[in-house]
Amino acid sequence: MRQKISVLIFEAGVAVHSIIIGIELGVSSGDEFTTILIAICFHQFFEGVAVGSSAVSAFSEMKTLALSALAYSLTTPIGVVIGILISSTYSDTSTTALWVKGTFDAIAGGILVYTGLVELVTYHYTTNSEFHKKTFTGRGLNYMCLYLGSAAMAIVGKWA
Repeated sequence: MRQKISVLIFEAGVAVHSIIIGIELGVSSGDEFTTILIAICFHQFFEGVAVGSSAVSAFSEMKTLALSALAYSLTTPIGVVIGILISSTYSDTSTTALWVKGTFDAIAGGILVYTGLVELVTYHYTTNSEFHKKTFTGRGLNYMCLYLGSAAMAIVGKWA
């Protein structure tokens, strides 16, 4: 049950984050749009792999997995639609816009960091008996993949 709750918290954080970056894409234009679009494509791919693998490990019902995939696939487009709708009145240099964007980014980032470190990494690396049964090399490979994935997200996130 704890793993299911962890995955739901993770998906909620990703959903908020995806709506926010979708809004940012919807209000952008020109070179900024192209840069953000490319970064979001890569970012969403890696994030989708993380969400999908977490959902598959926590849920066995096909209906739940389908709803998870549907929710994930709709959040960024919903954000883009919101961004397009507000783009005529949006000024990315206004104090209010900067405060709102900063606050939303901080909330979304905080949720993702909390979920990633406290819920997912803690479960997979400290309380998961399957992890502890692995050889030293197997555990080392797991840690290496964790660090490489974190580095990839940080590099892509620099432009998103």
